[in-house]
Amino acid sequence: MSSTQVLTSEAISWLTVWSRSRVLTLDGSPAVARRLVEENHSVFAMSSDGDTVRHLDSADGVTPIWARPEAIPTDPCQFDVVIAHQAFHTMEPQSVLAQVARVLRPGGCFSVSYVIRDDSVPWVRRFAALLRHYDPMAMRGDYGQQSLQHLAGSKYFPEVEQRAFRVWQPVSLLDLQRLVAQQPLHAKLDADQRARLASEVQELFQASVRPGERLRLPFQLLCHRAWVSHDELTAPVRLPDDGIKITM
Repeated sequence: MSSTQVLTSEAISWLTVWSRSRVLTLDGSPAVARRLVEENHSVFAMSSDGDTVRHLDSADGVTPIWARPEAIPTDPCQFDVVIAHQAFHTMEPQSVLAQVARVLRPGGCFSVSYVIRDDSVPWVRRFAALLRHYDPMAMRGDYGQQSLQHLAGSKYFPEVEQRAFRVWQPVSLLDLQRLVAQQPLHAKLDADQRARLASEVQELFQASVRPGERLRLPFQLLCHRAWVSHDELTAPVRLPDDGIKITM
């Protein structure tokens, strides 16, 4: 499932807080920026990659910014909401949190979200156990959500709210077989092992689904809203020269 497919109107409403917000995205995803535009927000999308910025430049209603999240090249208090979707773990958290706090208006918030697979459903647990028979590390992906812990102790964001949205993706037997083929373990198996695994996956599917239907693979969108406090921003912030590149 695409990480943007779970950005439903309900989830975006929770992440952006207000209608018609002035939003800065830090992940650089044109798809995320377009979803926010579709929900009638004023969107500024930032990326340090030139090719991504050019893609953003072609997205209707999006103002691209070529910069690093550790050095946001705007005046203070410019945005209602700053959003990082599937990306906070790729950034230097302390520098980013200070920068985000500086560019948020009083009362604004930093919204961070991650899509993770929900393994609490019985058939998913059985599926994971089956794959781990071949590779103990199967389906143990690190989605980056551990980075959310940096919000809890930040002096710039003393209040943090959390919410999870569950989204279901229909899965056919062919979809499940493709998912298995994408696992690193699949390339390590010989022909007989692959055939046995394929047979076991088919048996699991048929035992878990009603005739004529498809299974549903659950995901969770983990969302955090961190409310800014400007009490610690007592010194002026000097931006590095290499942090300022805005396409017009």
